[in-house]
Amino acid sequence: MSNIIVLGATGLVGTQIIKHAEKQSTINKIITLTRSLPSFKSDKIESIVEENTGNWPSIIKSQTPIPEAYISSFGTTKAKAGGAQEFKEIDYGINYENAKAAKELGCSTCVLISAQGANSKSPFFYLKTKGELEDDIKALNFDYFIILRPGVLIGERKDSHGFGNDVAMKLGRFVKGTWFQPLLNPIDVSDLGEIAIDFANRGMKGDLREKILTVGGSELIEMVDDLKVGK
Repeated sequence: MSNIIVLGATGLVGTQIIKHAEKQSTINKIITLTRSLPSFKSDKIESIVEENTGNWPSIIKSQTPIPEAYISSFGTTKAKAGGAQEFKEIDYGINYENAKAAKELGCSTCVLISAQGANSKSPFFYLKTKGELEDDIKALNFDYFIILRPGVLIGERKDSHGFGNDVAMKLGRFVKGTWFQPLLNPIDVSDLGEIAIDFANRGMKGDLREKILTVGGSELIEMVDDLKVGK
């Protein structure tokens, strides 16, 4: 039986990660670290609420027994953060510091929800920031590091993440399953959550052939089909 820790558990993808983790007989305990009290409740879940994200790394490093996997779907947008610098402080800064804490604690597997097109050399600030985060977590040298780069996310948000994100989601729903699907590679957040847990389980079992895996776009869509066939 394994323990995992999840960052971003109350977000669009994070709630689905929690939902699928709860179903796993191989996962004994799910630790969530959030700024506000989550709505989900389960005997498996230990919800840690701390408004000051600066305290999160020390909270992670105090966990016993040591969680085998660390999963992060934590993130924001420039519009919601209030600007480019604020976005980087949240999306890169908080994510990196907590991944570092998880590695120092002894977590063997890290699963990061990134973004399609993430690249530290990208001319686009958002994708460059995502790429820099991927590169720097790679350097932490987890036993297994899985990067998931989804295209447009499809799901029901509690609030708007900006006009661009809302339009992208509507377009994603429109092109899903059509000839235009490869343009956006839309994926349901429930499917993405299931894939994240599948990779976490495989990492914890040592069933992954590669130390670092990057899966995105159409590959994620194919994984969704494979998981459904396997059920």
